Amino acid sequence: MIELIRKFQLKRALRGYVQILGPELRKRYGGSDQYTVLQIKKTVAHLKLDIQYLPYAVAMYRHEQSKNTVDMLRLDQAFLNRLRAEVADALLDGNPNYSARDVLALSKKVKWKGGPSPNWWSNNLGKTSL
Repeated sequence: MIELIRKFQLKRALRGYVQILGPELRKRYGGSDQYTVLQIKKTVAHLKLDIQYLPYAVAMYRHEQSKNTVDMLRLDQAFLNRLRAEVADALLDGNPNYSARDVLALSKKVKWKGGPSPNWWSNNLGKTSL
C-alpha cells in the first residue's frame, strides 16, 4: 500500500516537473539537450515546486553527471541512470536514452490541427457539438 502511494506521489511530481518546470526552463534558457543543475534548482525554487523530488528533475533534464550533481545532490552517474530509468518507465515508455528535448516535447500543448469543420454554418450557429 505504501509503495502504491509513493508511486502516485512520484508520478504527480513528475507530471508537475514536465508541465510546469519544462516550459519555464525553455523560456528562461532556451531548448537544450540538457540543463545544468543550477538552472534546474533555481527554476524549481522560483516556481515553488516540491524540492523533495529535485533529483528526479535533474534526472529528467540531465543525462550525464557533472561536478554539481555530485557536490550538491550526491548523484553519481549510476544513481542518475537509476533515476532516469524510473522516469522513463513512468513517462517515456521505458526508453532510458531520452534527452531534455524529449521531456520538453511532453509539455507542449496540443492544439487544433484540422481544417474547417464539416458543417461550418451549423457550428457557427451553435447547433453542433464540435
